[in-house]
Amino acid sequence: MDKIEKIRNIRQKALLVCIIAGVIFLMQPTLPRALPIVFFSIALVLVIWNSIGTFFYGKAAKLLQDKTNASYEKAMPYFDKAIKWGVNENCQIVAGTLMLQHGDMEKGREILEHLSNGNNPKTKDASKVSLSMYWWMKGDLDKAIELSEKALENGCKDKNLYVNLCTYLLEKGDYKEYRKYIKDCNDKSLATPAILDLEAAYFMIQKDWKKAGTYLTSLFEKTSPAYKDPYLHKAMLSLHYGDWEGAVKSLSEIKNMCTESNTSVYTIDEIETLISIIKDEDTRWGMLEVVDNTPEVLIKGEMPVVKKGLKKPETPIMPSFSEEAFDPTTTSISEDGESDDDERDVDTSLNDDDEEWIKKHSD
Repeated sequence: MDKIEKIRNIRQKALLVCIIAGVIFLMQPTLPRALPIVFFSIALVLVIWNSIGTFFYGKAAKLLQDKTNASYEKAMPYFDKAIKWGVNENCQIVAGTLMLQHGDMEKGREILEHLSNGNNPKTKDASKVSLSMYWWMKGDLDKAIELSEKALENGCKDKNLYVNLCTYLLEKGDYKEYRKYIKDCNDKSLATPAILDLEAAYFMIQKDWKKAGTYLTSLFEKTSPAYKDPYLHKAMLSLHYGDWEGAVKSLSEIKNMCTESNTSVYTIDEIETLISIIKDEDTRWGMLEVVDNTPEVLIKGEMPVVKKGLKKPETPIMPSFSEEAFDPTTTSISEDGESDDDERDVDTSLNDDDEEWIKKHSD
């Protein structure tokens, strides 16, 4: 990365020198007229050379407008070329982040790590936010939390930062810290579908299924998520209320609505395994037991150990278990963004579904 950056800086300085020299020679009528033409020609070549990275970056960004697995696969080599030819730091953050999520994780880490040690405070913090995902995916929650908190301490206030940090704290089981940071999301500038989904997951872990349903209902009323977690949580809610068909439907929607990502809670093959467990009468009640007793297992993306041969219990597995499927019309979020039975000031108003880093940093 340092070598690429040095070459890019040399090209930019050479371009500036050629332009200045061309102007100076042009203003000297006694000098040969060919000299400024030579310098301006060299400058033109350098402009084209410096633009090659931007060209590749633009081609990758255009491919991602489709947001399909195939488009992500096609875009990654162009992002790689853009980095090698040189693009600005904001574009490097986008490329590095998308490589983490959909391509070569180690290349993405290398790009973001380089930027996190740079001299630009703004890009240093933004790269830390993305770099934290690498350590989370590697299972180092403490490192992921440390990077996120450093960015926060430096004044970074970004919705992706809060989503990431709250995700790590929820997975770690540090619910006190989770609640501390989730309260900051009262700020409408931080409102995001992912925050609603995190709250749904939190209340499932707390065994408050009604509140979990409230948040999920609000989320799906506002948008159709392009990542897997909300559909998994919706399926868990259906399972809790004994709605097998609803659970299978929610999990099946993942194949049509979501792209594959290194950050995905489950792979498509694992989702198919979960569907098979629910469809099988010999294992579905064991799955319900996992959902009701240890929902964090599924929320973390671990494959559940399901007991076979369990029958419908005479008494509920959970006190709140109901044979009726969850009815979203029985619980709602009011216009000011609060759950009907939630006294906290959580702002659940939403903008359009968040564009990921590629839109945010390309402005």
